[in-house]
Amino acid sequence: ALRGVVFEFQDDGAVAGLNCLSKKLADSGCGETTHEPVENLEEVEDVWRIGSKVFLQSDGPEFYGEIFEYQDDMAVAGLKNLSEKLTNLGCGEQTHEPVENLKLLS
Repeated sequence: ALRGVVFEFQDDGAVAGLNCLSKKLADSGCGETTHEPVENLEEVEDVWRIGSKVFLQSDGPEFYGEIFEYQDDMAVAGLKNLSEKLTNLGCGEQTHEPVENLKLLS
């Protein structure tokens, strides 16, 4: 699938800037970012927005962070603004986790 994450809007919201592109989209010559008319885009329900707060299902709701990027065809999410419990695991300021191990923090 051709996928990316919206990071900005231009032209009064008519054009969306996309990053965290799927391999297929990046390989089509886009590079790391691209811009597409919003009318050509469809929201994907199984992907959380950049800025969403999620926790690690394997460790529990006290181990959380905020999504700032996707990698590996959106199979891995980069997390920042980590909880103290998560940073105490030795993550530093950021970590990357498989999306399948994440759940939206309510």
